[in-house]
Amino acid sequence: MRESNLLNKLRLAREALLLVSQGRSERSAVSRIASANPQLRREKSSALTLVIDTVSRLDMLNREVQTAFPGEKFDRKSLALFHLTAHLMLADNTDPKADLVRALRRISSELEGPGLEQILGYLVAHGPPDASSVMSESERVGLRTHNPPWWVLYCFYHFGRETGLKILSPPLRPRYVRVNPLRNRGRVGLPLELRKYSGQLVEADSGIHILTESPSILAKYFETGVFQMQDLASFLAVKAANPAPGEAVLDLCAAPGGKTATLAQFMKNRGRILSVDYSKNRMASWSSETERLGVKIASPLIEDASNLGLKGEFDLVVVDPPCTGTGILDRNPRMKWHLSPKLVHKFSVLQSMMLEESSRYTRPGGHILYCTCSLTLEENELVLSKFLSANTDFETRPILQDYGSPGLLGQSNCRRFYPHRDRTAGYFIARLERVVHP
Repeated sequence: MRESNLLNKLRLAREALLLVSQGRSERSAVSRIASANPQLRREKSSALTLVIDTVSRLDMLNREVQTAFPGEKFDRKSLALFHLTAHLMLADNTDPKADLVRALRRISSELEGPGLEQILGYLVAHGPPDASSVMSESERVGLRTHNPPWWVLYCFYHFGRETGLKILSPPLRPRYVRVNPLRNRGRVGLPLELRKYSGQLVEADSGIHILTESPSILAKYFETGVFQMQDLASFLAVKAANPAPGEAVLDLCAAPGGKTATLAQFMKNRGRILSVDYSKNRMASWSSETERLGVKIASPLIEDASNLGLKGEFDLVVVDPPCTGTGILDRNPRMKWHLSPKLVHKFSVLQSMMLEESSRYTRPGGHILYCTCSLTLEENELVLSKFLSANTDFETRPILQDYGSPGLLGQSNCRRFYPHRDRTAGYFIARLERVVHP
């Protein structure tokens, strides 16, 4: 890598890490900095990888900074530099360490210079940290896999140690592209001119391809709405819902619009979708995304999905509620440092409220599709069990028998997806039918 490229990558990563520490997602932070500085845009992809890798290891990096500077406090900007420095110096990089050190010195301020030299000296002298023998097993595994110790214990207890370790350290999963027939003459196959790129676009399901590379020719297909980035598990959730042309669909927590567009695909843009989300900004994203993807049958509603106050009934209600995101921590590592049992409980209460609310708008014989990108039982099987106990006119129905794994705690009609096993986001999907009694 040329020195200027390395310098721009580190500068972009450092500024993005500051935004992440203030609450932004890794991807949006990198995009915002790159958009504001055209000189940095070429390094957007490599900088995003660097930011995600750095945030993934914040537990270890914080320990290194605290040991190098015992008792000292730093502002967020300096801390972002020291985290980045510790990650780069301890990781197996393709860039020579001398080049990295020079670039780190150039992106640091004069005031930060002494601190940078101190942590560089500490890291060179001590090398990678060892998991201390005085730590508990969950602390050692947490440090090795970069996960909070309570989440280590949770995975071991509920999934077993062997599977738990795989959940805690999943391999890289593919990126998936959905071919959008609403912008592709009604077809789910690749446009004819892209057939020669079948090595970069490997079919995973009908209309869903694994993107192994991103040739520049693909950009126009994203711009015109022929392609949409969508994880296979997210697509399969809509497939499990099985919406039909002409139906009335209530789409809860709909922003930023990915599932809305897939619903419209299955419905062939015939029928009605009412898409609900609480956030004005998120619904602005929903509007631009559904327009790009050619959705004609969806209407937005800014409202609290746990207390709608609507009139009328729907053939299908899609409930994709806020969750802890424990199934997508590999691409959103900042989330795991905010996780706690208390947060899991908080989300499970909200999810139960939304599922209960959705039942009010499901016609007899209609369906609810419930899905999350979380692996916890509290947000999935336990939410369903509570709901089914209180609503005896609903029953789960078998779905996606050729995909994923059965749900836990006797919820075998539901499906679970695990990143290490299914090469998808971690996901839970359930389809409930409102039974018509004679």
